[in-house]
Amino acid sequence: MAAGGFLGALTRYLLTAGLPAAGAEVATAAINVAGALALGLLTGLWSRGRGPGSRSAWLRAGLGPGVLGGFTTFSAIAVAFADPFRPWVALAQALLGVCAALLGLWLGGRARPREQGAA
Repeated sequence: MAAGGFLGALTRYLLTAGLPAAGAEVATAAINVAGALALGLLTGLWSRGRGPGSRSAWLRAGLGPGVLGGFTTFSAIAVAFADPFRPWVALAQALLGVCAALLGLWLGGRARPREQGAA
């Protein structure tokens, strides 16, 4: 999980490095939404016995809380909530993230379950 977290955080850093502050903020919000969607999708797939790591708890931990947990960042939302002039930005980011995760979960849950005994 730690190696996955490193990879996820490194990817987020590389995507936002060199951007001006406003661009980095927008990129971080997009990263959070994309990561929430991906984690919801994987969770939905895993619940149906599908997707990468569906048969390996350590791979699920490495991909979910590891890579995607490191890729996304709650601290950006917390900082936005701390700014008294921008609480709507934080609320919008939080709501978009939750909606993206629910959409991913719904999409992943629509996958046909893996048949018993299938490889």
